Amino acid sequence: MEKVHAILPERSDYLFDDAIKLMVSGSPLREAIDMIISANNGALIAVGDVDTILMLGNGGFKIDVPFTPQRLFELSKMDGAIVLTEDLKQIVCANFHLNPDPGLHTSETGMRHRSAARTSAQTKALVLAISKRRVQTTMYHRGEGLTMDSDAILLSKGNQGLLAMQNAKDTLERASIRLNFIELDDIATVYDVSRLMNRYIRLIGLSAQTERFINFLGDNAGLLRNQLEEIMTGVADSFLLLIRDYAASSEKKEAYRIARQLLEKAEDGDSDAQTVFGLLGFTEPLADEDHISPRGFRAISRISMLDEVAVSRIIEEYGSLSAFVSDSKDGFDRLEGMNDLGVNSVKAITKSFMQLRSTL
Repeated sequence: MEKVHAILPERSDYLFDDAIKLMVSGSPLREAIDMIISANNGALIAVGDVDTILMLGNGGFKIDVPFTPQRLFELSKMDGAIVLTEDLKQIVCANFHLNPDPGLHTSETGMRHRSAARTSAQTKALVLAISKRRVQTTMYHRGEGLTMDSDAILLSKGNQGLLAMQNAKDTLERASIRLNFIELDDIATVYDVSRLMNRYIRLIGLSAQTERFINFLGDNAGLLRNQLEEIMTGVADSFLLLIRDYAASSEKKEAYRIARQLLEKAEDGDSDAQTVFGLLGFTEPLADEDHISPRGFRAISRISMLDEVAVSRIIEEYGSLSAFVSDSKDGFDRLEGMNDLGVNSVKAITKSFMQLRSTL
């Protein structure tokens, strides 16, 4: 997923990535939260930005004792907030009454959750609201909220996400094979390309959502993380090659920028063919049936003996996949003069490419 992360756009819920690491199953904080929920209690917990938090409220008991799950659980039996240091090493105070600005907008309805949301908006703290009635924990950061489900629900959501991802990948691979065929025959259209782009966008979006459930599970994720990694292996690289094939610029750095923009637009529900090709750098409107030719990054990269530098050099020489395919009929005469490819024989490239074509 590391390569997927490199192209994902920033979103508000990414604010919680560090918080999730503190609250995964098996962590001391999560242990305390599970104890509070099991006892059918509620709680309000502020983590970090202690000085600002203390200026927002009053009352309570300043205790300054080392943090343990058991101590946090016992202190949660009082009504007020519990304040912890950012490193979770110290419990600063308990039964503390928070007084955030009541004018700050929040869509929350319960008193505890409204207080948590507004406090997080006024400070840099992570604020946790554990609901006795709903038996769940919501964390707030910078005014944004994210609900943490039980492990059983997270496992169910993780498995559902992986199933949806596998189905999306199967659909993507079928669309990719179809585009491979028509690219080699130089009959690809705007519709064909944008459809495959959207297959990648959907799969990557599902992967980010599913990974969030798996991250919450921590050590209890089991095989889910391995399955996620297996499904997503090579997906980001293939997506970037597709972009470099059709974007106005073939630069790798530009492909990363376009990928993030495509994913961002998809989150807003805007990923039709015109939007896709507009982000690819096309200034004139295109019809779905308009013919469009690839540079050949996807096709030529499948020749195993060629590294990334060699692929880029070949594309620079030929300019398009159609020119490369045409030259293959003559045994790649134009490659013979390219001594900087770093391959031993043009005949080997010819044989490999012909084998590749026969497998499509």
